[in-house]
Amino acid sequence: MIASGALKNVAAIFGLHVDPEVPTGKIGLRDGATMASVYDFDLIVHGKGGHAAHPHRSVDAITTAAEIIDSMQKVVSRETNPVEPVVITFGRISGGIARNVIADKVQLIGTARTLSPNTEKQVPALIKRTAESVSRARGATCEIIPMARYPVLTNLPAVNRIYENNFSSLFGKGKVVRTNPTMGGEDFACYLKHVPGAMFRLGVMNKKLKADQPWHSPRFIADEEALLYGATLLAYTALTFTEGSLK
Repeated sequence: MIASGALKNVAAIFGLHVDPEVPTGKIGLRDGATMASVYDFDLIVHGKGGHAAHPHRSVDAITTAAEIIDSMQKVVSRETNPVEPVVITFGRISGGIARNVIADKVQLIGTARTLSPNTEKQVPALIKRTAESVSRARGATCEIIPMARYPVLTNLPAVNRIYENNFSSLFGKGKVVRTNPTMGGEDFACYLKHVPGAMFRLGVMNKKLKADQPWHSPRFIADEEALLYGATLLAYTALTFTEGSLK
């Protein structure tokens, strides 16, 4: 969308993300780094298949993949700045065909997150070096296929002040809370690299409805009463915005 000109002549951009930790009827704001950068990747380990009874004649892609997963956590704990949070997670691992056959190929599907632009630049290279080194030590090879990459979502304080003033005008004082950064990612961050803007957290928590489960949980639901607050704030902000309000 950016490449096709969607942001041409755009003075500012406004967005929201639902938040199950903020009660319905409230919004959450945070200045600066708010959501993590995202580096999604597939990692494929290539070994040499064979019979389970003769491991010395094979290169086990499963045990190599397991060692890679373990080594990635040492990247987090020993090779990145401890005051700049990093998360490396593998959400799926697949490989092998039978209990008595050593797998010749394993696919890992992973994601890396950080709140620091400096660490964001370092992590892909650390992942590549670690995976290749472990594979080589076990007689295997590997390939890394980047799937998606988003920057740190950084909110402009001036836009957050607009949200705060508008929400208070619309729904009363005391309904804006300060939220903590999250290692969740959001491609809205790509827009913010080009134009001023911010993303607020729309409260969707309602314990009476059991709408208090975390994002991506199979039990996640949102209190739909929150739609009124989110749509109203976005529309009102768009209607009343002037470029002078960013100064």
